[in-house]
Amino acid sequence: RHMRAGVSIIDPAATVIDVDVQIGADTVIEPFTTIKGSTRIGEGCLIRHSYLVDCTLEDGASVGPFGYLRPGSVLRAGARVGTFVEVKNSELGAGVKVPHLSYIGDADVGERTNLGAGTITANYDGQHKHRTKIGSGLRGGVDTSFVAPVVVGDDAYTAAGSVVTEDVPAGALAVARARQENIEGFAERRERRLHSEEA
Repeated sequence: RHMRAGVSIIDPAATVIDVDVQIGADTVIEPFTTIKGSTRIGEGCLIRHSYLVDCTLEDGASVGPFGYLRPGSVLRAGARVGTFVEVKNSELGAGVKVPHLSYIGDADVGERTNLGAGTITANYDGQHKHRTKIGSGLRGGVDTSFVAPVVVGDDAYTAAGSVVTEDVPAGALAVARARQENIEGFAERRERRLHSEEA
């Protein structure tokens, strides 16, 4: 049915699509993809070796390879979720990029935002889940963690390795990491200690 409607399923024998899934024309589904539940995929999307459950992708969105979209995930037009990215109960605005190795849970991400590799939204405090709100045009450094609840303004930046626990104003650079300290001669002292313990 999908192929007759203009969807390109590269290898039907290596693809699982539930009966209630809707897929727009000119979308390409690559092998080893599973699409389940009431997932809605627009036109001109690309799904590569990924697992999608009860989510919505607007026209031109792409996922994978090895993406996992969990229930409640919404990718607006042209949003891209890359390699080894998990999205849960989050809305990614038009043109958002989450290239790889990230977890975006319980978050609202504004359009044109680019989240660096290793971005995490820490949505659970041990008792309750909270939302992260990220504005439009954010440029996120690699290995940034957003500890919810937190709000990040439009056109902000985060420095690589930051753990963001406070709101970030629009246009600001958030730097939230410990200062590096180099301990000279550490390896040599460690080796001497290990040898003396063995003796």
